[in-house]
Amino acid sequence: MLLSKKSTRNAKPSARCALEAAASIASDFNVSEIARVMAKSPTTLSNKLNTNIDSHVLMLQEAIAIQNITNDSRILNAWAYSEGKTVIDLPDVGLSDEELADQVLMLQETTGDYAKSVRYSRADGVITASDFDVIQKRSLAAITAILHVTAELEQMVRPDPSEPAAKATALKVA
Repeated sequence: MLLSKKSTRNAKPSARCALEAAASIASDFNVSEIARVMAKSPTTLSNKLNTNIDSHVLMLQEAIAIQNITNDSRILNAWAYSEGKTVIDLPDVGLSDEELADQVLMLQETTGDYAKSVRYSRADGVITASDFDVIQKRSLAAITAILHVTAELEQMVRPDPSEPAAKATALKVA
């Protein structure tokens, strides 16, 4: 999803700046525990997460390690957001036909929720920041639902028996 420059600028700093997102890790997690798992000094890691200290720089490898340890993707999400992009979790695949049908229905429901949020937000002629937050959450839910159905359908792809490559493979097997 591409975001406008205006909507990117209006987001809170920890949502649009990877460095601010990294700094927010320190307030939500035990930095000493993260540092221990990373085999780093807690003071050094704290300094790397502090945006007011220029002598220590958080490296990409460390940001990835922090994400893996905390199971928190805020740094990645903020970096993507700052570039006008978004990150979507890919689904696990392997649904039955009935479960796939439920996923398609969920997709329709999610798309309807998105449209409803846009309509309600525009009802008074002004879309506020909180209105936009709801719209954005619903749009990401719709995109995620589409990706889930698409991933499931991809797993159902089989060779077309009428194509020459499939016939050649069938002859080799026989």
